[in-house]
Amino acid sequence: MEGITSAQAVKHSCMSRAWNAVAFFLLGVLILGIFATIQKIIMGGVALTPRGSIMPTIYGGITGFIIGEWYLRLKQNARQIRENAERLRALVDALPDIVVFKDGEGRWLDVNNVGMELLQFQGAEYYGQTDLELAEKKPILKDLFEYCHATDLEAWQRGVLTRCRVVSLPFGKRTMEYELVKVPLFWADGRRQGLVLVGRDVTEINQSERDLVQAYDSTLEGWAKAVEMRDRLTEDHTRRVVALTERLARLMGVPEADMVHIRRGAMLHDVGKIGIPDAILSKPAALTGDEMKVMVQHPEQAHNMLAHIGFLGPALDIPYCHHEHWDGCGYPRGLKGEEIPLSSRIFAVVDVWDALTSDRPYRAAWNEQDALNYIREQSGKYFDPNVVQTFLENFSTLMETTPSA
Repeated sequence: MEGITSAQAVKHSCMSRAWNAVAFFLLGVLILGIFATIQKIIMGGVALTPRGSIMPTIYGGITGFIIGEWYLRLKQNARQIRENAERLRALVDALPDIVVFKDGEGRWLDVNNVGMELLQFQGAEYYGQTDLELAEKKPILKDLFEYCHATDLEAWQRGVLTRCRVVSLPFGKRTMEYELVKVPLFWADGRRQGLVLVGRDVTEINQSERDLVQAYDSTLEGWAKAVEMRDRLTEDHTRRVVALTERLARLMGVPEADMVHIRRGAMLHDVGKIGIPDAILSKPAALTGDEMKVMVQHPEQAHNMLAHIGFLGPALDIPYCHHEHWDGCGYPRGLKGEEIPLSSRIFAVVDVWDALTSDRPYRAAWNEQDALNYIREQSGKYFDPNVVQTFLENFSTLMETTPSA
């Protein structure tokens, strides 16, 4: 109440508790008196307690006091539980995340305001429904609900907090991206109690990451173009080998998550040539022995240029190792067999194929059959036999979608 000090509030609380105690004591006496009267009538006017005894009255008062205190505490606890629940609900509704509560069978119990809006629920239509039942009611979100059902089972099976892939939700004219986190709950005996789903909005974060990656890749393309501008003999070589390397890598079973590193490595495979003198790099004839000693330094030059750039670490294998040979006779380190990274072994075949089938000032392009024969002959020497086999078996398919020289 306004204008009341803390001392006055404490005094008011104590007085209130004292009056409550007196009231409950008297109520206990009254109840005992009524009980005693009814008892006397039933027993034909015979009292079961000694006349004039005060003990029943005291017992009745104490009983009333105890019951009254128990009632007040129960009422107070119920009020605190209700107030805490209201605070928790207000907090959950204020979150920018989707929050969903499910029971141990995966039935929806509650969802916060953000979830109601994004999932397009009207009222409590979700209550008691499973993901699969909601998938039938909302076809536009069927894939999402089916994915949630599968990942709920995964989270309960693992028994720990489980992060899921990012999912997309249509919201007006925009598409929102949410990262899902599942928290499984269990009773003490191990039975499933429930599950909490939290969906964090990562739309802006992901867009920023995409913008950053695009900026990185644009920079790399600029570096590759700078090499081509200096080395007119290999103009458009980079564009062709990047496309062909990606296709061959997929046929070799390289995981899709690694393809970005394959593409970046292929794009930068000759970036070390920036450190090679123009007289050697642009010479319109075969190089001398001394000139070749300089030229073969370009993988080391690439390593020195790129090794300190963290995000290019996984892409460094191709610029550094694409001149290594399967039999160990390559450069710069003389790696042999599977010591050579797979991406470099794949690129080596593509790089040589494109070089052989392209015109050079000092020689004409080889015809297709001669180039294929050379690739086949170098299997187990220059090239990884498995890469050569995949290249030859899928040659027609690879050439269908690869830019021509």
